[in-house]
Amino acid sequence: MQADVQLFGALRGLEPGDRLLLEITGHTVADARKALMAHAGEHWPAAAAAILPACAFASSSMLLRDAMALPEDGGLVVLPPVNGG
Repeated sequence: MQADVQLFGALRGLEPGDRLLLEITGHTVADARKALMAHAGEHWPAAAAAILPACAFASSSMLLRDAMALPEDGGLVVLPPVNGG
């Protein structure tokens, strides 16, 4: 599945337009997190990649837990922790 991932907070500026199209193997938010961590490890500074485990993922209407299915429209928002978590 291909997801349109929007980046906010400390992750802004890491990708052109603060978003990226990410190829995800699997159908859960945990699969998206794994794919984004792999992408970050190759393309982002280590400090930015290091905050991904603490980031929240959301659809256009709700926060998503790792075990939940990815949104059918492929849209994901990544929200880094604020003020330390």
